[in-house]
Amino acid sequence: MVQKDLNAQHLESLVDFLSEPLVTSLFAWHPNDLGSASFQPPDEWQGWWLWAGGEMHGERDHDAHASDPWMLLLRYYDSCRRISDETIAGSSLRLPEGFQTIPAPLRSLMQNASTLASPRQRGHIIYPEPGGADQTLAHTAFSSHENDHRRVDAFRGMSPKKAHEVAEMTSFIRAMTIDFPSISDIRMAVDVGAGQGYLSRALRDDCGLHVLALDYSYVQTQGAAKRDAANKPKRRPEALPNDPHEASTTRQTGHHADEAQASDAEPLRGSLTYVTAKIDANSLREATRAWIEGEGSNAVVDFSSSQIKSEQRNPVPVLFVALHACGSLTPDILRAFTAQHRASSATASWTPRAAVVVGCCYNMMRSEDFLLSRALRSSQAGSNFKLSPSHLQLAAQVPAEWMRSEETLHQARLALRKIVWRALIQDVLHPPQEASADSGMPGGPKVRVQGPHDNAVTTEERRSKRLGRLNDAAYAEWETFAHRVRAKLGLHQGTLERADRARERRIEVFHVLRCIVGPVIESLIMLDRAVWVAEELQASSHSSCCLFVAQTL
Repeated sequence: MVQKDLNAQHLESLVDFLSEPLVTSLFAWHPNDLGSASFQPPDEWQGWWLWAGGEMHGERDHDAHASDPWMLLLRYYDSCRRISDETIAGSSLRLPEGFQTIPAPLRSLMQNASTLASPRQRGHIIYPEPGGADQTLAHTAFSSHENDHRRVDAFRGMSPKKAHEVAEMTSFIRAMTIDFPSISDIRMAVDVGAGQGYLSRALRDDCGLHVLALDYSYVQTQGAAKRDAANKPKRRPEALPNDPHEASTTRQTGHHADEAQASDAEPLRGSLTYVTAKIDANSLREATRAWIEGEGSNAVVDFSSSQIKSEQRNPVPVLFVALHACGSLTPDILRAFTAQHRASSATASWTPRAAVVVGCCYNMMRSEDFLLSRALRSSQAGSNFKLSPSHLQLAAQVPAEWMRSEETLHQARLALRKIVWRALIQDVLHPPQEASADSGMPGGPKVRVQGPHDNAVTTEERRSKRLGRLNDAAYAEWETFAHRVRAKLGLHQGTLERADRARERRIEVFHVLRCIVGPVIESLIMLDRAVWVAEELQASSHSSCCLFVAQTL
């Protein structure tokens, strides 16, 4: 009961923060709205609006990048994460130099956001004991792959980001099976949304697991199987069916070819079966059942005879993994997990033992997949709380990583510039009045769309064109950006002059504040899911699984 109350309290604290007037107002608008000359800031913004625009403290010093308001916010947020609450929450005289100018409401917002958001240290457990100081998972069990002779082949074709994710996920799963006796006997894993099968192959080769690589895309499944065959020429898969609409299966076994040349006495450790199928809670259970029971033309795994005899008596324990469980795929995996857990052990051929799922693309989540937990739905704070599309778009933002290196900071600057400059031409793309495209207001973009020969581009013509995506080079200088915009919108005879920097700074601050709230939104989504799964498992008459939620990547 105490643990349940702690989780409920943490959920309510997250909702309370997101329901504060200042935080709510940040998600009531879009950066493009702020770019319009007609935009009027809400009352909650008056303090920081003036500060961000520069009216309260004059011009910045010669280092424009370091002294930009958004950079100051980012540095303060980073300090909130690193320095004790006592130091940060003290009087302004105790604040590190430069932070005193930040309006108090913004400092409070960032302090609360840094406290409420789940820690992102590798292996830090946020459930079942949120905020526990010593809840870490197997820090010493993670091993580097730098000296592993298999890494070159295993990571071939991956981007650095993908290679990092696969390596971290594989190490995390290996550490789990070592540190938790309740899952140490797992030999079967289902990679949900396997894509090109990078993680599936790592689990087979590095963890010795029998893996079902499940994906909805025939093209992805076919590509994964061909890549596997290319890496292991001595173990080619069976041909995939010609009809991409049919559920398809192909199977790979063992390690890389050089390992296959080892002693004949060495047992075959893992296997890999590729299956193409639509993925939802029901189809996931059915695909797993068919795989475990060996239906179809491909056998599932190469168990020894002793394994077969022992596992015929009890359901086979299965691990679900998903490296990119987009949108509602995570809740669907959890629904399959809890539903199968409730199934009768006398008739079930398999049982879910653990799940390692990395959610993403929250903007693609179905509306019914939040709120899930009864604890939050029944609370006063959560009963009427909704996540807007803006919340979901920003839930995966991790501003704590922006300053990790010069490269990540450069990428953050570029991403922010794209958002701000797009907002500054809002009145060009969507003129507030057909008769006037020039705002005439300080800080608004100065737009002239009528050329010297009076061949004006009409509002209807502008609206019929989309700016679309511009490459990074278009954002090198404002003049380059303006030229690309004119070319795309047909404003060949017009000009697009850069606005006063005050409006740019305000949009920058607005967007960075929203991103700082992003980890709180994701923490709410994750904890709601974790509590919901616990509620479902506890409602079962069977013994509950070992459940925890940890951020790992």
